[in-house]
Amino acid sequence: MAAVRAGAVGLSKQARFVMYSSTRGSDWDSRDSGNADRSRQNRPSVYGKRYGVAMSNAETVRQRWKMRRRLSDLKVKLCDVTLILAVSGLILAMLDVEFTATRVLEAYVNIEDLSFILRITAIVTTIALLFFLLFYHFIDTKIQLVETGTSNWRVGITSERVLNTLLEVAICAICPIPETGFVAWPQLSAIAEKTRQYVNIPISVLLTLPMFLRFFIVCRYMVLHSSQHQDTATRTIASLNHIAVDFRFVLKSEMYERPLFVLSIASLLFWCVVSWMLTQCERYAYPSISGFQHFADYLWFEIITFFSIGYGDVQVSTYCGRGLAMLTAIVGTLFSSTLIALISRKLILTTCEKRVNHIIAENNITNEHKNAAACVLQNTWRTVLRNRDYDKTNTRRNQQRLAKSQRMLLCSVLTFRKTRWKLRMQMEDEDDYFTARRAFNETEDRLQKVRQRQSQLDGKISTLFENVEALTQAVMARKCYLRQ
Repeated sequence: MAAVRAGAVGLSKQARFVMYSSTRGSDWDSRDSGNADRSRQNRPSVYGKRYGVAMSNAETVRQRWKMRRRLSDLKVKLCDVTLILAVSGLILAMLDVEFTATRVLEAYVNIEDLSFILRITAIVTTIALLFFLLFYHFIDTKIQLVETGTSNWRVGITSERVLNTLLEVAICAICPIPETGFVAWPQLSAIAEKTRQYVNIPISVLLTLPMFLRFFIVCRYMVLHSSQHQDTATRTIASLNHIAVDFRFVLKSEMYERPLFVLSIASLLFWCVVSWMLTQCERYAYPSISGFQHFADYLWFEIITFFSIGYGDVQVSTYCGRGLAMLTAIVGTLFSSTLIALISRKLILTTCEKRVNHIIAENNITNEHKNAAACVLQNTWRTVLRNRDYDKTNTRRNQQRLAKSQRMLLCSVLTFRKTRWKLRMQMEDEDDYFTARRAFNETEDRLQKVRQRQSQLDGKISTLFENVEALTQAVMARKCYLRQ
């Protein structure tokens, strides 16, 4: 099925492979009515070793491939349409919340009428979104039926797919409704008088906040438009290795290739979205402050909470704000740990870089070891000379010179031991490549010596053979002479 999903089917007159279906019937190719019994006997059983009916007709395989390709293109277009509708409905709801809260257009237009128009338009876009979302899942199920080669809908409609579809429909169905009223929330504060106060928050604002969950369509858009999903070879290899080309795989691939770019974009989007949500949760507790000042303050609050700094100059006074603050702290901890891990991975030297540093360090330590050995020999020679001079003339000057040369000899011996220990530790720290290379060089040297000895032995044997031949000829000549 991996080759079928990738579209690697035979487009020539003969089929490149045999495809099996889960249905037994005349759905795959047309057969004559006179040969129906004979074809049924030769047809492999569904309950045998093979699964389904062999589909050896190249034209049928080609039709299946064309159908899947057409449905896949339609699936991508439906994903694009659902993303546009989801973002449009979210923007309309955000505009309604901002116009209702700030009253910026109250002098030019009736806010109630504008809010009603925006909410009705958001409801229309939501209904269209639900229709295209259900149509998207219908096409996805049909693609699975084409891949499996069956016409039974029970194969494609599973309980997991139904639950996922219902969950997506429930998330996308949330939108602000006209004439929803207000809800009273207690104002949280360290001061007891303020704790007894209640804040009236419009229900339309609370219905707008869950609309950001529609961003799951962005994840689906990323998967369908990614290079991994569009490349046939990548999908084939992934299917053969039992790897699904889903959002998790695409995200991990992008994080591996461009980690800093992905983390930066995700952090900026998260800060902006949660700052706007905090502004809507907290702005009604302080109606005297403008909306932009609220957004700037809570953007600062998001950044310092995201990185676990927390100066305390900006605080939240509602349950909604506290919940978003906890979410920011959790996500910030995950992002910070991921960033530290990526930076640590970037700072780790590669194998080639380790080898370069190892070769340079080994050469330096080897030179130090040779210099230390030379110093030991020099100081030993000087000590012997000073000892001879002291034996000849036992003076104070010769005694001092002898003691100085002995001290220098002792220092050079200690230095030689240290460099030898460093060289030994450097050889122990070398990786497998250097160990194998060193063993190969030592084996090559030994083989070279064996080859030299073998060549010497061959020469000696050749010389001995020549001497034996000469001796044999001399003996034969001597026998002929004696007979005469």
